[in-house]
Amino acid sequence: MKNRRFLITATLVAVVLAGIGYLSFRQAYSSGAAPQPPARPVRTLGPALPGSPAVTEPRADGHLVSGADVHMESAPMPTVKGGKKVKHVCTEWEIWSVEPAERVWHSPCVGGPQLVHAHLGDGVFENSFAARRDLTADREYDLHVRYRDDTKDKVKRWSPWGYRAFRTLPQRAPLAGAGTWHVRQDGYRVEEVAGGFQLPVHLAMAPGHTGDPATPMFYVTELYGQIKVVKGDLSTAVYAKNLLNFDPRGTFPGTGEKGVTGIVVDPANGDVLASVLYERGGVHYPKVVRFSSSDGGLTASKQTTLLDMPAEAQSAAHQISQLTIGPDGKLYVHMGDAMLAHTAKDLNSFRGKILRVNLDGSAPADNPFYDAEDGITARDYVYASGFRNPFGGAWRADGSYYQVENGTAIDRLSRVDKGVDYGWDGTRDSMLKPKLYIWSPSTAPTAIAFVDPDTHHGSGFPKSKHGHMFVAESGPTFATGPQDNGKRIVEFTFDGGKVGKPKTLLEYNGTGKATVVGLAAGPDGLYFTALYPDADTAAPDTPAAKIYRVRYTGAE
Repeated sequence: MKNRRFLITATLVAVVLAGIGYLSFRQAYSSGAAPQPPARPVRTLGPALPGSPAVTEPRADGHLVSGADVHMESAPMPTVKGGKKVKHVCTEWEIWSVEPAERVWHSPCVGGPQLVHAHLGDGVFENSFAARRDLTADREYDLHVRYRDDTKDKVKRWSPWGYRAFRTLPQRAPLAGAGTWHVRQDGYRVEEVAGGFQLPVHLAMAPGHTGDPATPMFYVTELYGQIKVVKGDLSTAVYAKNLLNFDPRGTFPGTGEKGVTGIVVDPANGDVLASVLYERGGVHYPKVVRFSSSDGGLTASKQTTLLDMPAEAQSAAHQISQLTIGPDGKLYVHMGDAMLAHTAKDLNSFRGKILRVNLDGSAPADNPFYDAEDGITARDYVYASGFRNPFGGAWRADGSYYQVENGTAIDRLSRVDKGVDYGWDGTRDSMLKPKLYIWSPSTAPTAIAFVDPDTHHGSGFPKSKHGHMFVAESGPTFATGPQDNGKRIVEFTFDGGKVGKPKTLLEYNGTGKATVVGLAAGPDGLYFTALYPDADTAAPDTPAAKIYRVRYTGAE
């Protein structure tokens, strides 16, 4: 009995001492001091200390993530502290390796959207990782995050640290003999169409193209300020350039992901419409621009702003993106939430929405929230709300519209219906609302294309594919080699308004950075953009990216 009491007492003492050591470590960080790192970062975190940030991404301890693209997110800081209102000034983010125990990445005090959502490009690699731009694969790490408020007391203005333990995914090796792009279905092959592109994002086919080698076949947006045209003979030229009034260059993933994105061709006159960010007073805002041509669509001779949103600041990644023209002759504009989740459900904001716009830039009177009596504002343009980052969309032959959306650890495919709110409020569960399919884990879907027998004769695909949806999954940003979570095109079937599980059509099998982003059904196959060069050593904006097509060549 005495021995048992002794063991219980000893155990309690050990627990108390361990707790004191653990709290001392956290308190040292919270005070702004520079503590000596422990033998390894704290791994069994236990209950969060009062006031410490709640890490929401990675979503759980042990979560597997790409070492090239670690999404770090946390819950908003409370606006009241000690009975007084406080402001969230900035956030400090750190990543520590476990063995050896060292800080390998650091972002000391960032504001703006990075208050609660940061990428590796928002900080600096250091110590033994100083020469790297990603985390080593198949290894354990800890994320540390703390908030700074505007309290005058220097000791109290930093919160305690919040923590999340995570692990990076193993690096897949290319499959020997399968080529740079591995076709996963019989009867198809991948062909290079054109090269020399700088960050090609979306592409849009020229309606009614007859195969004339001298006329435009499709257009491609280049993120850093150009639109290129590819003619029927597959030669490439610049259609419009110098479209940005700021220097967009930055890190990937992170600040470099901004510029010119969406594109569509007006079937009535061949004008090109593109979505663009512009800068005013150091802040970026979205707009839609119409380009007209006097030489048959080969070069833009005039540009006019169709829709300007000067009060809707946006930043990298979650910006204005896809453009489509519906069977009703209206323009549909996809708007990211600018990493500010509260904007998505706010009908007084353009952000986090799919907009419906007349082709002259005015708001259609039959939009669900249109009301001219109080003046024309954002709500008059809203077709559907509650989106996080609806990067891609397309129309099916039956007149229904679909979008793919990048979420937090999960992604969403949904049919877009008039006046519906799709629920995004900053929480993972809100992405589970109106949906056809959820990707878990995330694969970063970016574009949709349908194989329609009435458009380009079904792109030369067999009848068994007609009406099917194909989706580009871009995967982790600027990651090397094949990836389990993306870098592929997948196929969905439809049955009574439901979709089947995605079936891979092709996937990246090279050793470089290339991935699928833009996707469109053309006259002789599916065309797609490879956002980055097919080289591990090339910078993301090296003008060496390519356009490819997937062709049907025989029996499936």
